[in-house]
Amino acid sequence: MEKLRSLPRSAAATAAVLFLAVAVCGAVAQSASPAAGAAQSGGLQIGGSLADGALLLQDTGVGASSPSLAGSSVLTLNFVNANRTFAKVEGSVVVNLLYGAYADGYAAAVAQAVSASTAPGLLSLLTTQGAAVTVNLQKLYLEVYTNAADFSMGREIINFGVGTLFSPIDAFSRPTLTDLNYARSGSDVFRVDVPFGDVSGAEGVTSLSNSLDTLVSAIKLYTNVHDFDVSAVGIYRGATGEVLAGADFKGDLVAGIYGEAVEHLFTNGSRQYFEGMAGADYSVADTFFATAEYYYNGNPAAPGSLTPAEIAAAEGLFLNQHYLYGNVRYLLNEIMNLQASVVYDISGSSFLATVQYDWNVVQNADLQLYGRYIYGDIQGGGGWSGPNLQYGFQVTVAF
Repeated sequence: MEKLRSLPRSAAATAAVLFLAVAVCGAVAQSASPAAGAAQSGGLQIGGSLADGALLLQDTGVGASSPSLAGSSVLTLNFVNANRTFAKVEGSVVVNLLYGAYADGYAAAVAQAVSASTAPGLLSLLTTQGAAVTVNLQKLYLEVYTNAADFSMGREIINFGVGTLFSPIDAFSRPTLTDLNYARSGSDVFRVDVPFGDVSGAEGVTSLSNSLDTLVSAIKLYTNVHDFDVSAVGIYRGATGEVLAGADFKGDLVAGIYGEAVEHLFTNGSRQYFEGMAGADYSVADTFFATAEYYYNGNPAAPGSLTPAEIAAAEGLFLNQHYLYGNVRYLLNEIMNLQASVVYDISGSSFLATVQYDWNVVQNADLQLYGRYIYGDIQGGGGWSGPNLQYGFQVTVAF
């Protein structure tokens, strides 16, 4: 059994999170005062969800096994201050109870993330055979609005690029393959957004770090040209000692189209390698929706060359050279829909396929049935060690 295992964190990030925790406590205390709430229409808006599910995990290849039971209970608590005229305090905490084979596999993945320091805010309260309890501080930040610029500090989910799944320009978050919706992780950052007009401006983001070796900083200049959002981006990564120069665009022709291009440079300006992404989305009568993306990585990892810890610590999530992503969703009616997606590694001939059925049973209560199949090493650089067939259900109640 292992208790109170948390990830290493820089002193600056720790101080920032403690500062924000004090600010949140102050906001809660003020919201508890009737006079203050009546005078300022203040207080906190609190919500969240409780999701319970069970699934079966099974190996279907060589040495096929019988299904093993796994499951989870996930409590998500969200809050934001009600009066956001001048500032916003927003937070999200996720408590995850895992059991069965799912817990064992998740515990191994957490251990890799802990050793690589790639899961900020993740606290493992209990990890033992067949059970795990984790607490993830997904978001906690303070944002202040002024006439000249907007400032924020804390843990935010930064969507710096335009891609749905592939986003080489996004240096601050990456999708989670174990999540059905590929949710992105949060990062400890300081951000400033300076508007130049209605559709243009500059955005700067830097990680909260006390060492250049772990610093990530980026600046984006954005505008709109003939109904296309375009931006130019410069990024510095201390871990690899390189500067990245990139650009992205997003707009509508017959379908929505978007793309990103990134050139990786050493600090002396010499070329290292190129990354690119192109995507499109299309809908028919607000009933059928489709998304497709292609990703190119000019610096692929050699097959089987990386350990699980090295993969967890890698700057990118997809380490082979060519990838495709596709997603289709069909609305059966106002409360039911079918969805299917696939992530395909062209170079490695591996894929991750997902099918799911969503039903809004009653207000604020949803049922989800799903199945996933993993063939080969979808990330690249190392083999997939877990069961390759997963199928189950999840019930989510929002409050």
